[in-house]
Amino acid sequence: MGIYTVTYAINALSSIVKKRDAKLLNIITLGLLIFVSGTRYYMGGSDVYVYESVYEHVTSVGNILRYMILGSNLGVNENYEPGFLLICSIAKTFHFTYFGFILVYAATFYVLLYVGLKRFVDSWAVFLALFMYKIMFYNTFISIRQGMTLAIFCFSLKYILDKKWVKYFICCAVAFLIHRGAIILFPLYFVQYIPMSKKILKYFAIGFAPTWLIRNHVDLSGVIQRVIDTIGYAQKSEGWMEATETISIIHTLECYIIILLCICFFDYIIEKGEKAKLSLQMILFTLPIFTLCSNWIILTREKDYFVLFYGIVLGYIVTSEKLSFENKQVIKACIFLAAFIGMVRYVLVFDGGVLWHFTSFIFEGCSIWS
Repeated sequence: MGIYTVTYAINALSSIVKKRDAKLLNIITLGLLIFVSGTRYYMGGSDVYVYESVYEHVTSVGNILRYMILGSNLGVNENYEPGFLLICSIAKTFHFTYFGFILVYAATFYVLLYVGLKRFVDSWAVFLALFMYKIMFYNTFISIRQGMTLAIFCFSLKYILDKKWVKYFICCAVAFLIHRGAIILFPLYFVQYIPMSKKILKYFAIGFAPTWLIRNHVDLSGVIQRVIDTIGYAQKSEGWMEATETISIIHTLECYIIILLCICFFDYIIEKGEKAKLSLQMILFTLPIFTLCSNWIILTREKDYFVLFYGIVLGYIVTSEKLSFENKQVIKACIFLAAFIGMVRYVLVFDGGVLWHFTSFIFEGCSIWS
């Protein structure tokens, strides 16, 4: 837990120092995050061993390209997306071990995240605090395929703002080749056309709140089955049709706290322009996910594309010129404390606390080269 705490503390410190020093601390924080996500030694549950096996047995780049273009299968693992297998195969071509692959993969994730969001994020300290709590462990330790699609989504957001739909859909296609769950990204281009106002946000929040009580009666299996039939990978996707991995009410309450803050500080947020409007439009989708549809495992996987914007909009609040310095400090302190408690809770709860003691492969004598 020590390395997580140090990283978190350095990040929080960046919110109270001068702008030039803050940039340096942001870089240090990102470097530490790459270290944590990229050098972890068999941390992340059973998925770690699954991904290692996939990597070690991946076929050649030529065979994968032949499969993607011609459909001819010469040793390609059809249980995994060809885009991800291609990345693995390219890494093996450069003689990276599995640990080397994970390090390069994590570095790529954070580069895409930073480059994509630097136009959106006004407070990296607030964003990364929420990131370490809500997103980091699942998307960089456990489900690394989905994590990469999240990073690609971040990179593609500027194309939504700039109305460059061809480039956006190309990014979506690349993400889909890495993880089929990225199919949800295609329609998100049109989220920008959803009307947004304080009144709409309030009505949505009020309207979806009581639907949490009827979540057990919502059946999405038919819709999910049609999606699976469309995208393939039926064997790997069969669990998507189960209502067995419910979203905790804690996450629902967190969602409503964020929505309440968005309503209370709506004018402070929306003054940031189109990027703020798009962020609020994305956050709107957390309401049905955490209420009406909170019983379905598929949405526990897709939620992070929207939860990502929690830290962005909170950053707009604490950097608003309309807010007094004292109020900014109080709000930031509450955010940092709440996110840290949430992060500690996640580390303690996941797989009985296996993430608590961080181990780096660097200190285990492992090489990144084969």
